Amino acid sequence: MRNLPQDDISQLPFVWTRGIAARETLHYLDRNGIDTGPLLLKCELSRAQLTQDPGGVSAASQHRFLELAAVEMDDPLLGLHIAAAMDLREIGLLFYLTASSATVAEALEHLAQYAATTTEEIRLEISQQQCETVLTFNRVLGIEEPCRQHSELIALALNRVLHKLTNRDFAPARIGFAHARNSGLREIHRILRCPVEFVQTVDRWVLPQQVMELPIVSEDSRLLQILEAHAGGILSERRAPPGLRSLVEDRLVSLLPSGRPQASVIAEQLGMSERSLRRRLLEEGTNFAELLDRLRKRLALRYLDDEHVSLKQIAWLLGYSELGAFNHAFKRWTGTSPGQMRRQRASASPSPA
Repeated sequence: MRNLPQDDISQLPFVWTRGIAARETLHYLDRNGIDTGPLLLKCELSRAQLTQDPGGVSAASQHRFLELAAVEMDDPLLGLHIAAAMDLREIGLLFYLTASSATVAEALEHLAQYAATTTEEIRLEISQQQCETVLTFNRVLGIEEPCRQHSELIALALNRVLHKLTNRDFAPARIGFAHARNSGLREIHRILRCPVEFVQTVDRWVLPQQVMELPIVSEDSRLLQILEAHAGGILSERRAPPGLRSLVEDRLVSLLPSGRPQASVIAEQLGMSERSLRRRLLEEGTNFAELLDRLRKRLALRYLDDEHVSLKQIAWLLGYSELGAFNHAFKRWTGTSPGQMRRQRASASPSPA
């Protein structure tokens, strides 16, 4: 792969990612006393983007940051070392979705289904071959930005997640990477504990079928229902048409459960002043308060259709500190209470045959 000139990042197609790998790399460099300012500048990133409730960054910028960090640290296996040191909970929603699943097979299905809540770049496909399960990581990024560190970070992080969630020690049958590597092969095999091949058509994992049947020790079906409702809301909003309004809504969906749906927070994530944010929303025919209110109403109606999510849980997903505030807002939107609306919708639904 060719290395793109440093001033070419802005010319690349923007593919969104939440920037988890870049954030963990930043923390790793900080712990090792590395001045990250010049590296971030070369990648058109900022510390605030990665650390303050990040709304997302360019996948190309993330790849470049990891590759430059490896050079700065003189560590060709940096991605693996970051994955070995990171707190797996920092993966966020995808970690908790898998942790709430019943088995490894179900966890990986949720990972594939909801990967787009974290990145637009990778699509996970799961297939069966004889007595093995094959995980194929298809990258949709249409550029030749090197992603060696990112691919290896993902491989070890996923391995660690599965070990932690099953409380079992196992290794993949084999792993294939699309990138080339001519050094550090012995160490890579030691860390990943399985045969590893390079210069493959795609990144691919092969797991023994018995691994797929292992139970998840932290299974929580109730929590899983809540997380799936939240993840579904994020996916739905990410399909909105482009424009500042959709960018703001996308970040609001992620921020609502934290109780911080504030214009100042969104503006900082988007790299603009709060005043500029409000002015540009007015130019699109709306304002921040109206946008937040309409988004909450839309999400509330969607969540009400899922009978497994309680009204109190919906209030939390929408960023309300108490159920009463949600009830008041819902009556203002619809003229009825959320409980009455749920009952009406349930009675209007056709009965199963």
